[in-house]
Amino acid sequence: MQHASQTVIGIDFGGTKIEAALAGVDGTLLERERLETHAERGPRQALERAADAVRRLQTRARAEYGVTVTGYAAVAPGIVQRERILLTPNLPGWEDVALGCALQDVLGLEHPPAVGNDVRAGAMAELRFGALRGADPGLYISLGTGISAAVTIGGRVLAGANQAAGEIAYVDPGGSAVRGPGSAPLEEIVGGRSIGERASALLGEQVTAAEVFARAATDEAARAIVQETLDVLARSIANISALIDPELIVIGGGMMASADVILAALDTHLAAALPFPPRVAAAHFTRDASLHGAVALALFEIAQPEESQLTTVGSCA
Repeated sequence: MQHASQTVIGIDFGGTKIEAALAGVDGTLLERERLETHAERGPRQALERAADAVRRLQTRARAEYGVTVTGYAAVAPGIVQRERILLTPNLPGWEDVALGCALQDVLGLEHPPAVGNDVRAGAMAELRFGALRGADPGLYISLGTGISAAVTIGGRVLAGANQAAGEIAYVDPGGSAVRGPGSAPLEEIVGGRSIGERASALLGEQVTAAEVFARAATDEAARAIVQETLDVLARSIANISALIDPELIVIGGGMMASADVILAALDTHLAAALPFPPRVAAAHFTRDASLHGAVALALFEIAQPEESQLTTVGSCA
């Protein structure tokens, strides 16, 4: 198999696992490593072990493929800003981590790597290699334990003034409750964890969101929970769509195991609610979207170094 002379390495930091991958210029993953995050031990050990994995991938790039690594990028959950990462409870202690500069230090790089939010990076992967190619504007929704989104315009992912564009978990679908900052009312209804908790309380047994969707065809209580969830989700997406008029909405995340039910409900609601309903499709990267996003971010940076995407790191002291 022939590979381009340039490769990149993407790193996905998660609450339970870290993944690093060596990829070619077409986005194909050539090699990958997976590590436990051990989040309770703090960020430094996670960064250092990730750096060890990157060095192993660099060695394999030379030995197995005869290529050099020319770009790096890393993604993480939360609001990944230049000097800190906010709203990421699954990574305690990372609030004061300047991710790009920290990786430059542990990897001994000349410049800090590109960094960004995992879901917005996933949207970049869809934009570059997946379902969002050629669609403008586009809307990417990640449905999993929580919910987040990304808007793509003119071939770029919108980052926002605070690197927080697309944090739709904080939208209040009811519009009447008084809530404090940091609450996530939409996620409390349509997030996978919340669906499982509500259903478990109603059904009197522990069930997951996937099990609730599977039961909905024959169980009236499960069907009611699914209907409520999809109604709230569809109304929220319709409101976002009315603002940005997307050509295509791509849905990804762990809940897409129930893609047939979710996509059909969204199609029906959007057709009834909007004068110009967008197309709705499943994401191309239904697994490892964040890792593919880190790769896409690294490739963007080496192709367009003057136009940093997601988080602009600049120089480190």
